[in-house]
Amino acid sequence: MKYLVMGAGALGSVFGGLLAEKGRDVTFVGLDDHLRAIQDRGLCITGIWGDHLIRDIRAHYGTTHLKGVFDVVLLSVKSYLTADVIRQTLPFVSPDTLVFSIQNGLGNWEAIADVVGWDRTVGARVIFGAEISSPGTARVTVYADKVLLGSPSGEVPVQRIQAVCDDLNHAGIPSEMSDAIEGSLWGKVLYNCSLNPLGAILNVPYGSLQDVPDVLDVMRRIIEEIFAVAKKKGIALRYGSPDEYYRFLVGTQLPPTSTHRSSMLQDMELGRRTEIDALNGAISRYGKELAVPTPVNDVITAIIKGLESRSE
Repeated sequence: MKYLVMGAGALGSVFGGLLAEKGRDVTFVGLDDHLRAIQDRGLCITGIWGDHLIRDIRAHYGTTHLKGVFDVVLLSVKSYLTADVIRQTLPFVSPDTLVFSIQNGLGNWEAIADVVGWDRTVGARVIFGAEISSPGTARVTVYADKVLLGSPSGEVPVQRIQAVCDDLNHAGIPSEMSDAIEGSLWGKVLYNCSLNPLGAILNVPYGSLQDVPDVLDVMRRIIEEIFAVAKKKGIALRYGSPDEYYRFLVGTQLPPTSTHRSSMLQDMELGRRTEIDALNGAISRYGKELAVPTPVNDVITAIIKGLESRSE
């Protein structure tokens, strides 16, 4: 299979780089100094999954000189770019091409399906972390669980998703199939909404959020509101109650990711827009549509937007 990584940031670099290292046909597209460094020197992957240097990588700065048709698109751009980027990708896909969203937040699958159809849209729940430590180098920082892959609509043939799952496992990215990918994504949303904005607001790694009881209480309230919205939307979460998930978050998910610095914090440090609208902002939006109160998520969203405005 021919892979196209649209958005050669940290996660896209790790996925595509490790696939390329194992001999898979991978092409990267990006729009920053990291992509230029990959073109010049190759891609270096460091961190908890070891050190890797992948040379002779096909990497394009934008799509101007991109040619050919690809079997699999790994979409790893920021959520607010999804609709535009998937339209830019159309000349390089066939009626059989599958688009995998390896992104944060809610709304990405719908934006992809609006362009290519649900029969070509595959969801992923990614719960390992990575960052660009310097142009040309992606560092894997934390790992909480396997990558889960599945068809949100049930329309994508299982064997086609399984082939990509097999490639990822061969590349050293632990992955498995999920027949309940929507619930799995909302599980990631619970994790992200609870930790990502608070880490950015307080400028601390995830583990430090446990040190202040009042902060833990805010996390619990975020979780309760997400459960209320999910219930009204008919989303089947994997956890029986907000308390059950809160205990899982604090006892199981936080310890291995305690040193991770929020992606929102990294974005704000670089003066970039965050993905708050696809996380806590999406919960607030759904809450308004469904008449479900979400006051804590509303305030968290407003604070992040206020912090964003200071860097504009």
